[in-house]
Amino acid sequence: MRAAEDNLAEARRFVHALTPLGLDGSLEEALRRLCSREGAAFQLDGEPYTLPRRAEVALLRIAQGWLANVSRHAEAARAALTLTYMEDEVAMDIVDDGRGFDPLTRSGNGLGFIRDRAAELGGAVTVESAPGLGTALAVTLPVP
Repeated sequence: MRAAEDNLAEARRFVHALTPLGLDGSLEEALRRLCSREGAAFQLDGEPYTLPRRAEVALLRIAQGWLANVSRHAEAARAALTLTYMEDEVAMDIVDDGRGFDPLTRSGNGLGFIRDRAAELGGAVTVESAPGLGTALAVTLPVP
């Protein structure tokens, strides 16, 4: 019995260590803080509900990476993140008015990482961009 309790405690420590810094509260709070730090607007649509932890972690990690790229590369004057709770899925959209790019010729590791994270959870990723016209990232995840 003691061994099982010790193993459970160790597993909980591993899971806690994998949780991103800032996700100790709700996903909405974490995204709001991230947007504030990155100079992006935040909007919440729909009535929030509890998501699986893996989905929360994926959405936060995706937002962190994408907004960091907007700051570093997009030369955007404005960026906005919208988190939308729907009946059977949750969507996160990040839009900027930066210099844009051609998503067909420049996918990079960051976009591959985002697509892989979403696919692991049964989700989808769409990127709309063109040189000089800004960029829109949409990530949707199904809700079990």
